[in-house]
Amino acid sequence: MAMKTIDEIVAAAGKLDSKQFLRLRQKLDRLEKKLWETELSRTTKEFRAAKLTDQQIDELIVKRRHESRR
Repeated sequence: MAMKTIDEIVAAAGKLDSKQFLRLRQKLDRLEKKLWETELSRTTKEFRAAKLTDQQIDELIVKRRHESRR
């Protein structure tokens, strides 16, 4: 069901004029930033509890973010 919804959203976005598409892109960018900050906070707490260094935390977060974009 989720893929169908995503496909519907992409199809609808393809029908937007350039001004509407830019507004959509800006809203999606803000949503991505909010989700990233939430994940960063949660993950940082988790890693600090495991007594990882800041360097290790940074590397693992970047790796997780990269993997989530595949």
